[in-house]
Amino acid sequence: MKRSIVMLCIVAGILGLAVNSAMADNYPQKPVKFVINFNAGGTSDVAARVMGNIVEKALGQSFVYMNRPGAGGTLGVSEVSRARPDGYTIGTCNMPALSIIPQMREVPYDPLNGFTHIAAILPYEYGVVVKGDAPWQTWEEFVEYLKANPGEATYGSVGTGTTNHLAMARIARELGLDWKHVPFEGGVKATAALLGGHVDAINNTTASMISSIRAGQLRVLMVTSEGRFSATPDVPTMAEKGFGFSQISYMSIIGPAGMPEPIRAKLEKAFKAAVEDPTVKADLAKLDMNPKFVSGKDYQALVSRMSEEWGALLPELGVPLKK
Repeated sequence: MKRSIVMLCIVAGILGLAVNSAMADNYPQKPVKFVINFNAGGTSDVAARVMGNIVEKALGQSFVYMNRPGAGGTLGVSEVSRARPDGYTIGTCNMPALSIIPQMREVPYDPLNGFTHIAAILPYEYGVVVKGDAPWQTWEEFVEYLKANPGEATYGSVGTGTTNHLAMARIARELGLDWKHVPFEGGVKATAALLGGHVDAINNTTASMISSIRAGQLRVLMVTSEGRFSATPDVPTMAEKGFGFSQISYMSIIGPAGMPEPIRAKLEKAFKAAVEDPTVKADLAKLDMNPKFVSGKDYQALVSRMSEEWGALLPELGVPLKK
C-alpha cells in the first residue's frame, strides 16, 4: 500500500512538472497588457518601454502599453491587482505604492500579499532641483534662503507618500526647515511646474529632467540617491553633505496575486536579460538611469522590510498612519 502511494506521488510530481513546462512553453499566446503607473515620458515609462523591447523579443509577443498615473502610483498598481492572474496583465510598480502609501491611507489592494513579484529592474535616482535662473547656486545657499524665509518656499513631488515627498520632509525635519509640499501626477508634470515657476524646487528622477538639466534650464543642488549623476558630476550627494540617509526606491514589475510560477519565472528571466542587455544599458545611461536586477523573491522581502522601516519613520515625520 505504502509503495503504491509513493508511486502515485512520483507520477503526480512528474505530471506536475510536465504541466508547468507546457504552461511556460505556451505562454504567451497573445499580446500582454503592460500597465505603467506613471505618466508617459517619465522614468518608469521610458525604462519600461526600452526594456520592454527586449522582453517582447524573448516572449515572441508584443506588449500593449497603458499609462495609468495618479495617487502616487497607486492607480496603476490597483489596475494590475484587479486583473486575472494569467500573465496577460503586468505592470510597473514604485516601492512606496506597496511599502509607504498603504500605511497612510486605504488602497484597494493588499500591498504585501496582493501581487506576484516578477523582478525589480531599476533603482530610481533622485535630486533636489531648482530652475536654472534661480538665485541659489548651491544647496547651502538654498538652505540659507529657506531658513530666512520660513513657510514661503514650495517643493513639488510625484505624489503624497512617495519617497520624493518624504525625503524632503525628512530633510526639513533634520535641518529645521519650513517649506510647503505640492504633489503632482508624475515627474513630467512636476518638472513642467518647476519650469513654469509654479514651485521653487522639486525632488525628481533624472529621466524626467535630464534634457532640461543639460540645457541649463534646471539646476541640481543635491543628489538625494546614493551616487552622483553622470550629467552633473560635480553635484554632491546627501551623504557627502552629512546626511545619514539616502533616498532609496525601485521600479519593479508586478502581476496579480496567484500567477502561475512557470509564467512568473519566464517573465523574470526575460526582464533579467533586458536589464543586462548592453544596448539597454547604453540607452538608459544617456538618461542617467542604471538598471539593476533584483529577483522577485528578493524584492518581495525588501518590500516587506521597507514597510516595517517606513512604518516606524512616518510618525516621526509628522505623517499620521491610517486608523
